[in-house]
Amino acid sequence: MTSVYETVAGLADEVLGGLTRSRTALIYAPNTIGKTRLAQHLKDRDPEGVVLYNSFVEDVFTWDNERAVLKMTPVSELLETIVTQGLDRAVIDNFQAFTSGRIEPRLDFESGEVNFGIHKGDDSSADGIKISRAEESIFVWSVYYSVLSEAIETLRDDPDLRSTAGYDQLTLAVIDDPVSSMDDVRIVSVALALAALIKRASELDLKFVIATHHAMFFNVLFNSLRRRSDRAYILARDPVSGWSLSKQSKDSPFSYHLGIIKEIQEAISANAIGRAHFNQFRALLEKTANFLGYTGGWGDLLVGPNAALVTKVLNLYSHDRFADIDTSEVAEEFKVAFKGEFQEFLKSYRWAAAE
Repeated sequence: MTSVYETVAGLADEVLGGLTRSRTALIYAPNTIGKTRLAQHLKDRDPEGVVLYNSFVEDVFTWDNERAVLKMTPVSELLETIVTQGLDRAVIDNFQAFTSGRIEPRLDFESGEVNFGIHKGDDSSADGIKISRAEESIFVWSVYYSVLSEAIETLRDDPDLRSTAGYDQLTLAVIDDPVSSMDDVRIVSVALALAALIKRASELDLKFVIATHHAMFFNVLFNSLRRRSDRAYILARDPVSGWSLSKQSKDSPFSYHLGIIKEIQEAISANAIGRAHFNQFRALLEKTANFLGYTGGWGDLLVGPNAALVTKVLNLYSHDRFADIDTSEVAEEFKVAFKGEFQEFLKSYRWAAAE
């Protein structure tokens, strides 16, 4: 069953309406479809009741290459909670658990900086280590995860025994694509830890909305949370009719990918290729690579003469944190390369033409 909504407010109403009968809404959609707008709208309509993770949370942190530190914007709801609840040690522990490494972050809230180092107390110790993009993403996730974990543990206590009343108004955790730049092993670790956290909140009046473009993250969560009290959806958007939200009963949203193929083919025929179609193509590549077991990633599936250019553009558009609200034009050179690689992909991997 598929419903269509002209506004993000209508889409949000449908998601929240489903949560009256379920505990979790797991939403799969490529970038540029509207995940960020949906997440931000849910936060804006109930600022005190929603704890939010999205690209704007990531923007609170910026890497300083000169000094090899991660800078933190002082005004941040999550960071304020870290300070007031004394959760900096939890952030460090969670970061090291997710990275399975020796690198330890040191948070200095007075300077608004995070320094990364190996602190062994001997000559092999080092400060000012430059971390990878994946590790940066994991650190930001660890900040959110620490706050969410603390909130759930606090809410599980008897109201009269809680250490703080700061979480009492929370009713919804909204999480939008927390696994950017992470490798598959870490994506699975984040998904399993999040699933375990959701299960610990099963007796609370706290609901979850999780949106992602990453097929593996979707699949691990889907299989970990497969209960009647959890619902999965496929989110799509038509420029004319609006958003469509389809209930998903299986962990592999291949039916949606047939729709992606059809939409891209129509855009090619009408010479109307946009940034959204590049992100849809990347989602299709990711899903196919996972299904076929390509350990090198989705880039190995591009084998035409313009593979390098299309890979570069797919990465550029997908990692743009403002992709959900940016509708800028696509260069003609990119469109031509896109057409060739898309047709070569359909031919090489025997995707049936969408009807």
